Amino acid sequence: MTILFALAVLVVVNIALFVQGITLSDEIHTFEQETGNLQKENSEITQELFRLSSYTMTASLAAELEYGKFNKPIYTEVPQYARN
Repeated sequence: MTILFALAVLVVVNIALFVQGITLSDEIHTFEQETGNLQKENSEITQELFRLSSYTMTASLAAELEYGKFNKPIYTEVPQYARN
C-alpha cells in the first residue's frame, strides 16, 4: 500500500514539475522576444543618432539657420548678453 502511495506522490510531483517546466519555457520565450525587440529598437536608435550627428546633417542645419564662417561670436562680456 505504501508503495502505491509513494508512486502516486511521485507521479503527481512529476506532473507538477512538467507543468512548471512548460510555464518557464513560455516565460523564456517571451523574454527572448522582448530582448529581440529591444535590440532592434536599440539598433534603430543608434542609426538615427549617427544620422543626426553626421557632417551632412550638421551642414544642412547650418545652411538652414544661415550660419556662416563670418558670423560674429557673442561674448558674455557684452552687457546686453551677460547675466549676473
